[in-house]
Amino acid sequence: MAAIKLLNLFALVSAVLVVLSAGPGSVNALVASDGARVARNVRGHDAVAKRRRDASSTSTGLCKPRATSSLPVTTPASTPAPTPADLGVSTASTSPSAAPAPTTTSSSAAPSSTPSSSGNSTSGGKKWGLAWPNGDASYLSNFALPNVGYLYTWSPYLPSGLSELGIEGIPMLWGYDQVSDFQSLVVQGYANYVLGMNEPNEPSQSNMSPSDGASLWQQYINPLQSQGYKLISPACTNDQSGLDWYQQFFAACSGCHFDAIAFHAYTTDAQSVIDYATTLYNTYNLPVWITEFADQNYSGTGGQATMDEVWSFASTIINFVESTDWLEVAFPFGVMYDLQGVNTDNSLLASNGYPTSLGYTYFG
Repeated sequence: MAAIKLLNLFALVSAVLVVLSAGPGSVNALVASDGARVARNVRGHDAVAKRRRDASSTSTGLCKPRATSSLPVTTPASTPAPTPADLGVSTASTSPSAAPAPTTTSSSAAPSSTPSSSGNSTSGGKKWGLAWPNGDASYLSNFALPNVGYLYTWSPYLPSGLSELGIEGIPMLWGYDQVSDFQSLVVQGYANYVLGMNEPNEPSQSNMSPSDGASLWQQYINPLQSQGYKLISPACTNDQSGLDWYQQFFAACSGCHFDAIAFHAYTTDAQSVIDYATTLYNTYNLPVWITEFADQNYSGTGGQATMDEVWSFASTIINFVESTDWLEVAFPFGVMYDLQGVNTDNSLLASNGYPTSLGYTYFG
Protein backbone atom coordinates (compact mmCIF):
# COMPACT_ATOMS: atom_id res chain seq x y z
CA MET A 1 0.00 0.00 0.00
CA ALA A 2 2.79 2.37 0.92
CA ALA A 3 4.53 1.58 -2.35
CA ILE A 4 1.37 2.33 -4.34
CA LYS A 5 0.89 5.66 -2.57
CA LEU A 6 4.49 6.57 -3.21
CA LEU A 7 4.07 5.70 -6.89
CA ASN A 8 0.94 7.85 -7.20
CA LEU A 9 2.67 10.77 -5.49
CA PHE A 10 5.58 10.45 -7.91
CA ALA A 11 3.20 10.51 -10.90
CA LEU A 12 1.38 13.58 -9.57
CA VAL A 13 4.62 15.46 -9.01
CA SER A 14 5.74 14.60 -12.55
CA ALA A 15 2.50 15.92 -14.04
CA VAL A 16 2.80 19.20 -12.13
CA LEU A 17 6.37 19.67 -13.36
CA VAL A 18 5.24 19.18 -16.98
CA VAL A 19 2.49 21.81 -16.63
CA LEU A 20 4.82 24.29 -14.97
CA SER A 21 7.46 23.88 -17.65
CA ALA A 22 4.97 24.72 -20.46
CA GLY A 23 2.70 27.34 -18.77
CA PRO A 24 4.89 30.43 -18.23
CA GLY A 25 5.91 30.69 -21.87
CA SER A 26 2.30 31.03 -23.05
CA VAL A 27 1.32 33.46 -20.30
CA ASN A 28 4.32 35.69 -20.91
CA ALA A 29 3.68 35.74 -24.68
CA LEU A 30 0.08 36.87 -24.12
CA VAL A 31 1.12 39.63 -21.79
CA ALA A 32 3.89 40.80 -24.09
CA SER A 33 1.62 40.80 -27.14
CA ASP A 34 -1.24 42.74 -25.50
CA GLY A 35 1.19 45.04 -23.81
CA ALA A 36 2.78 45.96 -27.10
CA ARG A 37 -0.63 46.69 -28.64
CA VAL A 38 -1.57 48.86 -25.68
CA ALA A 39 1.72 50.72 -25.86
CA ARG A 40 1.33 51.38 -29.59
CA ASN A 41 -2.18 52.67 -29.06
CA VAL A 42 -1.04 55.02 -26.29
CA ARG A 43 1.78 56.41 -28.39
CA GLY A 44 -0.57 56.91 -31.31
CA HIS A 45 -3.07 58.77 -29.13
CA ASP A 46 -0.32 61.00 -27.78
CA ALA A 47 0.79 61.83 -31.31
CA VAL A 48 -2.75 62.81 -32.31
CA ALA A 49 -3.15 64.82 -29.12
CA LYS A 50 0.15 66.59 -29.76
CA ARG A 51 -0.88 67.51 -33.29
CA ARG A 52 -4.11 68.92 -31.93
CA ARG A 53 -2.27 70.86 -29.25
CA ASP A 54 0.18 72.20 -31.83
CA ALA A 55 -2.65 73.23 -34.13
CA SER A 56 -4.44 74.89 -31.24
CA SER A 57 -1.33 76.78 -30.17
CA THR A 58 -1.00 78.38 -33.61
CA SER A 59 -4.65 79.30 -33.94
CA THR A 60 -5.49 82.99 -34.17
CA GLY A 61 -8.61 82.49 -32.11
CA LEU A 62 -10.73 83.87 -34.95
CA CYS A 63 -13.45 81.73 -36.48
CA LYS A 64 -14.48 81.66 -40.09
CA PRO A 65 -18.01 82.83 -40.88
CA ARG A 66 -20.59 80.17 -40.13
CA ALA A 67 -23.85 79.23 -41.72
CA THR A 68 -26.86 81.05 -40.37
CA SER A 69 -27.97 77.98 -38.45
CA SER A 70 -24.96 78.38 -36.20
CA LEU A 71 -24.22 82.09 -36.30
CA PRO A 72 -23.54 83.48 -32.82
CA VAL A 73 -25.91 85.82 -31.08
CA THR A 74 -23.04 88.26 -30.68
CA THR A 75 -20.73 90.10 -33.03
CA PRO A 76 -19.53 87.49 -35.54
CA ALA A 77 -15.90 86.55 -35.01
CA SER A 78 -15.34 85.90 -38.64
CA THR A 79 -16.26 89.37 -39.54
CA PRO A 80 -14.42 91.64 -37.21
CA ALA A 81 -16.53 94.30 -35.51
CA PRO A 82 -16.09 97.80 -36.97
CA THR A 83 -13.84 100.29 -35.14
CA PRO A 84 -13.76 103.36 -37.44
CA ALA A 85 -11.90 106.52 -36.48
CA ASP A 86 -13.68 109.84 -36.54
CA LEU A 87 -10.97 112.13 -37.91
CA GLY A 88 -13.38 114.81 -39.09
CA VAL A 89 -14.88 115.47 -42.49
CA SER A 90 -12.90 117.25 -45.17
CA THR A 91 -14.21 117.86 -48.66
CA ALA A 92 -11.73 120.44 -49.91
CA SER A 93 -9.55 118.14 -52.00
CA THR A 94 -12.36 116.23 -53.68
CA SER A 95 -14.61 117.70 -56.34
CA PRO A 96 -16.51 116.33 -59.30
CA SER A 97 -13.55 117.18 -61.52
CA ALA A 98 -10.96 115.71 -59.19
CA ALA A 99 -12.14 112.09 -59.35
CA PRO A 100 -13.46 109.78 -62.05
CA ALA A 101 -17.22 109.63 -62.12
CA PRO A 102 -18.43 106.03 -61.71
CA THR A 103 -21.86 105.40 -63.07
CA THR A 104 -24.50 102.78 -62.90
CA THR A 105 -22.85 101.35 -66.03
CA SER A 106 -19.12 102.01 -65.80
CA SER A 107 -16.70 104.06 -63.76
CA SER A 108 -14.97 105.20 -66.93
CA ALA A 109 -17.75 107.37 -68.32
CA ALA A 110 -20.03 110.03 -66.91
CA PRO A 111 -23.70 109.13 -66.60
CA SER A 112 -26.12 110.44 -69.18
CA SER A 113 -28.42 111.57 -66.42
CA THR A 114 -28.40 111.88 -62.67
CA PRO A 115 -29.52 108.93 -60.53
CA SER A 116 -33.25 108.60 -60.13
CA SER A 117 -34.66 110.96 -57.54
CA SER A 118 -37.92 109.10 -57.24
CA GLY A 119 -36.90 107.56 -53.94
CA ASN A 120 -35.94 104.02 -53.09
CA SER A 121 -37.87 101.67 -55.38
CA THR A 122 -37.10 98.46 -53.50
CA SER A 123 -38.13 97.02 -50.15
CA GLY A 124 -41.36 99.00 -50.35
CA GLY A 125 -39.54 102.34 -50.18
CA LYS A 126 -38.20 101.58 -46.69
CA LYS A 127 -35.01 103.50 -46.01
CA TRP A 128 -33.62 101.85 -42.86
CA GLY A 129 -31.59 98.72 -42.39
CA LEU A 130 -30.26 96.41 -39.69
CA ALA A 131 -26.50 96.00 -39.30
CA TRP A 132 -27.04 92.58 -37.73
CA PRO A 133 -24.38 90.40 -36.03
CA ASN A 134 -26.89 88.18 -34.22
CA GLY A 135 -27.38 85.27 -36.62
CA ASP A 136 -30.67 83.44 -36.39
CA ALA A 137 -31.55 85.00 -33.05
CA SER A 138 -35.22 84.50 -32.23
CA TYR A 139 -35.67 88.22 -31.63
CA LEU A 140 -35.01 89.12 -35.27
CA SER A 141 -38.75 89.22 -35.83
CA ASN A 142 -38.99 91.98 -33.20
CA PHE A 143 -37.06 94.21 -35.61
CA ALA A 144 -39.27 93.61 -38.63
CA LEU A 145 -40.71 97.08 -38.14
CA PRO A 146 -42.39 99.46 -40.60
CA ASN A 147 -39.23 101.33 -41.62
CA VAL A 148 -36.90 98.32 -41.91
CA GLY A 149 -36.21 97.11 -45.43
CA TYR A 150 -32.66 95.69 -45.34
CA LEU A 151 -30.22 93.64 -43.28
CA TYR A 152 -26.56 92.70 -43.58
CA THR A 153 -24.20 90.73 -41.31
CA TRP A 154 -20.63 91.85 -42.20
CA SER A 155 -20.37 88.53 -44.06
CA PRO A 156 -21.86 86.55 -46.95
CA TYR A 157 -24.20 84.73 -44.56
CA LEU A 158 -27.81 85.77 -44.04
CA PRO A 159 -30.29 84.74 -41.33
CA SER A 160 -33.11 82.47 -42.35
CA GLY A 161 -36.68 83.71 -42.74
CA LEU A 162 -35.88 87.20 -44.00
CA SER A 163 -38.29 87.08 -46.93
CA GLU A 164 -41.14 86.11 -44.60
CA LEU A 165 -40.29 89.19 -42.53
CA GLY A 166 -40.23 91.44 -45.59
CA ILE A 167 -36.53 92.23 -45.16
CA GLU A 168 -33.98 92.28 -47.98
CA GLY A 169 -30.84 90.38 -46.98
CA ILE A 170 -27.55 91.73 -48.35
CA PRO A 171 -24.39 89.60 -48.38
CA MET A 172 -21.04 91.35 -48.00
CA LEU A 173 -17.53 90.55 -49.18
CA TRP A 174 -15.88 91.91 -46.04
CA GLY A 175 -12.32 91.31 -47.20
CA TYR A 176 -9.81 88.76 -48.42
CA ASP A 177 -10.54 86.09 -45.82
CA GLN A 178 -14.19 85.80 -46.87
CA VAL A 179 -13.60 85.18 -50.59
CA SER A 180 -14.17 81.41 -50.42
CA ASP A 181 -17.42 81.72 -48.44
CA PHE A 182 -18.57 84.57 -50.66
CA GLN A 183 -17.99 82.57 -53.84
CA SER A 184 -19.84 79.52 -52.56
CA LEU A 185 -22.86 81.40 -51.21
CA VAL A 186 -23.43 84.45 -53.37
CA VAL A 187 -24.84 82.92 -56.51
CA GLN A 188 -27.77 83.82 -58.71
CA GLY A 189 -30.98 83.99 -56.68
CA TYR A 190 -29.28 84.15 -53.26
CA ALA A 191 -29.97 87.88 -52.86
CA ASN A 192 -30.58 91.04 -54.89
CA TYR A 193 -27.81 93.26 -53.52
CA VAL A 194 -24.20 92.85 -52.51
CA LEU A 195 -22.02 95.07 -50.35
CA GLY A 196 -18.36 95.70 -51.04
CA MET A 197 -15.45 95.64 -48.62
CA ASN A 198 -15.62 96.91 -45.04
CA GLU A 199 -13.54 100.05 -44.38
CA PRO A 200 -10.70 99.14 -46.74
CA ASN A 201 -8.96 102.40 -45.85
CA GLU A 202 -8.61 101.32 -42.21
CA PRO A 203 -5.63 99.17 -41.09
CA SER A 204 -7.76 97.47 -38.43
CA GLN A 205 -10.49 96.53 -40.90
CA SER A 206 -10.31 95.01 -44.42
CA ASN A 207 -7.18 97.11 -45.02
CA MET A 208 -6.32 97.04 -48.71
CA SER A 209 -4.94 99.44 -51.26
CA PRO A 210 -7.36 101.00 -53.75
CA SER A 211 -5.77 98.99 -56.58
CA ASP A 212 -6.13 95.73 -54.64
CA GLY A 213 -9.71 96.68 -53.84
CA ALA A 214 -10.37 97.26 -57.54
CA SER A 215 -8.92 93.84 -58.37
CA LEU A 216 -11.08 92.17 -55.74
CA TRP A 217 -14.14 93.98 -57.05
CA GLN A 218 -13.43 93.09 -60.67
CA GLN A 219 -12.88 89.41 -59.89
CA TYR A 220 -15.63 88.62 -57.39
CA ILE A 221 -18.27 91.38 -57.29
CA ASN A 222 -18.53 92.99 -60.70
CA PRO A 223 -19.54 89.71 -62.44
CA LEU A 224 -22.60 89.51 -60.18
CA GLN A 225 -24.22 92.34 -62.12
CA SER A 226 -24.99 89.88 -64.92
CA GLN A 227 -26.77 87.69 -62.36
CA GLY A 228 -29.16 90.47 -61.42
CA TYR A 229 -27.36 91.88 -58.39
CA LYS A 230 -27.20 95.56 -57.51
CA LEU A 231 -23.65 96.40 -56.48
CA ILE A 232 -22.94 98.71 -53.55
CA SER A 233 -19.40 100.07 -53.31
CA PRO A 234 -16.87 99.41 -50.55
CA ALA A 235 -17.62 101.51 -47.46
CA CYS A 236 -14.85 103.80 -46.23
CA THR A 237 -14.87 105.91 -43.09
CA ASN A 238 -16.02 109.53 -43.10
CA ASP A 239 -12.60 111.16 -43.21
CA GLN A 240 -10.04 112.38 -45.71
CA SER A 241 -8.41 108.96 -46.00
CA GLY A 242 -11.78 107.62 -47.09
CA LEU A 243 -12.18 110.29 -49.77
CA ASP A 244 -8.67 109.60 -51.04
CA TRP A 245 -9.30 105.83 -51.13
CA TYR A 246 -12.51 106.24 -53.11
CA GLN A 247 -10.84 108.51 -55.67
CA GLN A 248 -8.01 106.05 -56.31
CA PHE A 249 -10.31 103.02 -56.24
CA PHE A 250 -12.70 104.36 -58.86
CA ALA A 251 -9.77 105.41 -61.03
CA ALA A 252 -8.31 101.89 -60.81
CA CYS A 253 -11.60 100.03 -61.29
CA SER A 254 -11.87 100.29 -65.06
CA GLY A 255 -15.16 99.02 -66.45
CA CYS A 256 -16.61 98.44 -62.98
CA HIS A 257 -20.29 98.77 -62.27
CA PHE A 258 -21.78 100.47 -59.20
CA ASP A 259 -25.39 101.05 -58.21
CA ALA A 260 -24.63 103.10 -55.08
CA ILE A 261 -21.74 104.31 -52.97
CA ALA A 262 -21.56 103.42 -49.25
CA PHE A 263 -19.73 104.94 -46.30
CA HIS A 264 -19.49 104.70 -42.50
CA ALA A 265 -19.83 107.65 -40.15
CA TYR A 266 -18.74 107.84 -36.51
CA THR A 267 -18.84 111.38 -35.19
CA THR A 268 -20.67 113.58 -32.70
CA ASP A 269 -21.46 116.10 -35.44
CA ALA A 270 -24.53 115.01 -37.40
CA GLN A 271 -24.06 117.80 -39.92
CA SER A 272 -20.66 116.36 -40.87
CA VAL A 273 -22.41 113.11 -41.84
CA ILE A 274 -24.73 115.08 -44.11
CA ASP A 275 -21.78 116.99 -45.59
CA TYR A 276 -19.83 113.80 -46.29
CA ALA A 277 -22.81 112.10 -47.93
CA THR A 278 -23.40 115.18 -50.06
CA THR A 279 -19.76 115.24 -51.15
CA LEU A 280 -19.94 111.61 -52.27
CA TYR A 281 -23.17 112.20 -54.16
CA ASN A 282 -21.92 115.35 -55.89
CA THR A 283 -18.59 113.72 -56.74
CA TYR A 284 -19.75 110.35 -58.06
CA ASN A 285 -23.37 111.02 -59.02
CA LEU A 286 -24.48 107.79 -57.37
CA PRO A 287 -27.14 107.10 -54.74
CA VAL A 288 -25.63 106.97 -51.24
CA TRP A 289 -25.90 104.32 -48.52
CA ILE A 290 -24.75 104.91 -44.93
CA THR A 291 -24.02 101.34 -43.86
CA GLU A 292 -22.84 102.21 -40.33
CA PHE A 293 -23.26 105.32 -38.24
CA ALA A 294 -23.36 106.29 -34.59
CA ASP A 295 -22.94 109.31 -32.33
CA GLN A 296 -19.39 108.39 -31.31
CA ASN A 297 -16.28 110.39 -30.47
CA TYR A 298 -13.10 108.67 -31.71
CA SER A 299 -11.01 111.85 -31.68
CA GLY A 300 -9.22 110.98 -28.44
CA THR A 301 -10.20 114.29 -26.84
CA GLY A 302 -13.42 115.31 -25.14
CA GLY A 303 -16.11 113.02 -23.86
CA GLN A 304 -18.87 111.02 -25.45
CA ALA A 305 -22.29 112.43 -26.23
CA THR A 306 -24.97 112.46 -23.57
CA MET A 307 -28.24 110.65 -24.15
CA ASP A 308 -29.91 113.96 -25.00
CA GLU A 309 -27.20 114.64 -27.56
CA VAL A 310 -27.62 111.15 -29.04
CA TRP A 311 -31.33 111.87 -29.46
CA SER A 312 -30.56 115.18 -31.17
CA PHE A 313 -28.04 113.47 -33.45
CA ALA A 314 -30.62 110.82 -34.37
CA SER A 315 -33.27 113.42 -35.11
CA THR A 316 -30.95 115.27 -37.51
CA ILE A 317 -29.95 112.08 -39.32
CA ILE A 318 -33.53 110.84 -39.59
CA ASN A 319 -34.72 114.13 -41.06
CA PHE A 320 -31.89 114.04 -43.59
CA VAL A 321 -32.47 110.42 -44.63
CA GLU A 322 -36.23 110.76 -44.95
CA SER A 323 -36.05 114.02 -46.91
CA THR A 324 -33.22 113.16 -49.31
CA ASP A 325 -34.16 111.10 -52.35
CA TRP A 326 -30.59 110.16 -53.29
CA LEU A 327 -29.86 108.89 -49.76
CA GLU A 328 -31.33 105.42 -50.28
CA VAL A 329 -30.60 103.48 -47.07
CA ALA A 330 -29.12 104.07 -43.61
CA PHE A 331 -28.00 101.47 -41.06
CA PRO A 332 -27.59 102.78 -37.50
CA PHE A 333 -24.94 100.88 -35.53
CA GLY A 334 -26.03 99.27 -32.28
CA VAL A 335 -28.35 96.27 -32.83
CA MET A 336 -26.17 94.15 -30.54
CA TYR A 337 -25.45 93.65 -26.87
CA ASP A 338 -21.72 94.41 -27.11
CA LEU A 339 -21.21 97.72 -28.91
CA GLN A 340 -17.44 97.11 -29.27
CA GLY A 341 -16.42 100.34 -27.54
CA VAL A 342 -19.04 102.58 -29.14
CA ASN A 343 -20.96 104.85 -26.76
CA THR A 344 -23.63 102.57 -25.28
CA ASP A 345 -26.24 105.33 -25.48
CA ASN A 346 -26.38 104.33 -29.16
CA SER A 347 -27.69 100.88 -28.21
CA LEU A 348 -30.64 99.73 -30.31
CA LEU A 349 -31.16 96.27 -28.75
CA ALA A 350 -32.72 96.08 -25.29
CA SER A 351 -32.07 93.24 -22.84
CA ASN A 352 -35.52 91.76 -23.57
CA GLY A 353 -34.70 91.28 -27.26
CA TYR A 354 -36.79 94.20 -28.44
CA PRO A 355 -35.59 97.55 -29.79
CA THR A 356 -34.67 100.28 -27.36
CA SER A 357 -36.58 103.55 -27.53
CA LEU A 358 -33.87 104.83 -29.88
CA GLY A 359 -34.26 101.69 -31.98
CA TYR A 360 -38.00 102.22 -32.34
CA THR A 361 -37.33 105.81 -33.35
CA TYR A 362 -35.16 104.67 -36.25
CA PHE A 363 -37.03 101.53 -37.24
CA GLY A 364 -40.65 102.50 -36.67
